Amino acid sequence: MRILVTTVPFSGMSISATICKKSLNERIASGSKRGFIEFIEDPQVSLKLTRTHGGVLTKGTVSSTCKQDCATCADLREHTISAPLNWVLQTESDRAAADDNLDDPGVLFYSGEHVDLEEPIQEALILALSPFWRPERSPDGVCSTCNRECTKANIPTSQSSCNTLESLLQRALCTTQTQDKKSSA
Repeated sequence: MRILVTTVPFSGMSISATICKKSLNERIASGSKRGFIEFIEDPQVSLKLTRTHGGVLTKGTVSSTCKQDCATCADLREHTISAPLNWVLQTESDRAAADDNLDDPGVLFYSGEHVDLEEPIQEALILALSPFWRPERSPDGVCSTCNRECTKANIPTSQSSCNTLESLLQRALCTTQTQDKKSSA
């Protein structure tokens, strides 16, 4: 999503567009060993750009639908995700100093007349994801996505899984203590 910055008026302009889900899904897959999140719709972007004397103020939202494992039932479920977009676009020549390598997450620097916003839009959407997504529940504990009752009483807890977790923690503690003894000797 490239913007010709010189055409943004001081009175502002609105942009509604989509970005490609394919490149977003490839980016997520490259950072994950297990592809448990997949966007199924092209993300919709709504931006309001306003020229100021310090750059171009950019505000808006990005939203899409994705499939993701539910943290409670572990089933793959669809849900909508959205993220706010809030940046100031500035030219490289507006940097405080030529050797200023500090990145301000609220400022996007560009050179030339165009700025490509696809990467920062993808980043905003990815950062809004939760690896342990848990859908909303009604007051009586019914999941809004799968309509299952998700209360403490019916979430499976077996003694064997507790013992397994306990034994794993015990082994980890013993291993750490053994390593500490070896390093101090």
